[in-house]
Amino acid sequence: MRSIVYAGHDFSELCSAEVVGRSVNSLVATAMEVPGRAGALPVSSRVAASDVTVRLFLDLGFKADVNGLAEARHKLAFLLCVPGGGELVLPDEPEHAYRDALLVNIGEWSKLFSDGQCDVTFTLFDPVAYGRSCVERTSSFEVGGSWAKWPEFRLVASAGDGLAVACLAQGKAISLDYTFAGGEPVVIRCEDESVEIVGIDARDVVTLGSDFFSLEPGACTLSFAGCSYFETRFSERWL
Repeated sequence: MRSIVYAGHDFSELCSAEVVGRSVNSLVATAMEVPGRAGALPVSSRVAASDVTVRLFLDLGFKADVNGLAEARHKLAFLLCVPGGGELVLPDEPEHAYRDALLVNIGEWSKLFSDGQCDVTFTLFDPVAYGRSCVERTSSFEVGGSWAKWPEFRLVASAGDGLAVACLAQGKAISLDYTFAGGEPVVIRCEDESVEIVGIDARDVVTLGSDFFSLEPGACTLSFAGCSYFETRFSERWL
């Protein structure tokens, strides 16, 4: 890939791009004071947002006149100015995408001619990249990537009084207390802890002891009960 893709727009018709700077991933810790303990006790942590700087090079593929170059710069400014941000694909890792990226700084054009360039900086509020999308239809499979990811389960219920999906290694399970006639499509999304039966919100049938789980990289074995068909969907994630 020769340029960036940002918020659904491919910039390759206007410019080529090169990543020229990245901040190092760090952790943000939450801590609590404990009487008698020096300092504080860390209780949780998360990966902090990171910045990436990209150098854009005007590259229209033809010798544009002054008006053509001005139009290209205006179009680039418009495509970069996305108030809510969006997904970002970088030229040095075209198979990965960063969600929740936002342009936070843009420099001046070095020249106003066809060889002009400028630096733009994005903040990656979710700095863990999304990679290949996977669909698994067996209970045991390999989870790629280097970071945990939230799965989505698509199932077809069997006739009976319930349905369950479990991760054996983690000792966690999601159970539904519902009387199925058989053949109902069921979708369980672990990221937002949502459940749908025949396309209707069914979070109220999730049993009290259920625990929505993520998938860790490496070998994974799941257990399915109360369904005649199952598939697991997830995207590989890379730090």
